Amino acid sequence: MIILSTTVELAQGLGKSLLTWSISSIIVGSLLYFFGFPLLQGIGLMAILWGFIDLIIAGYTLKKQKDSPAADLAKVLLINVGLDIIYQAIGLLLILFGWQDEFMIGNGIGIIIQGAFLFVLDLFYYRKMKALIP
Repeated sequence: MIILSTTVELAQGLGKSLLTWSISSIIVGSLLYFFGFPLLQGIGLMAILWGFIDLIIAGYTLKKQKDSPAADLAKVLLINVGLDIIYQAIGLLLILFGWQDEFMIGNGIGIIIQGAFLFVLDLFYYRKMKALIP
């Protein structure tokens, strides 16, 4: 088991985890979008879009965030945890209000999947970063 103990190590771990997720999302999303039926195409589209957004954020995290104090990173991660909950609520609303359209339901499910992963990732790293603050 690897124990991450410094702000730089945590920021790098976060960036690498997000980078892996983003690339995986783009690959799986492309397969679902181009070879699936409407429900899977909706999930795939969200995976592709979120994958590219996460790719940009991962790149920024790997380059810039490593120089930030733990308190600053913890604050950003806590805000992200709140946003992740909002993303999942939006996905649920898409499902509830678009229940007659399989593609729309797929979009909602896709947003919930992305939001749930980001919630777990952000919360994990928030707790680790918070532990480093004196």
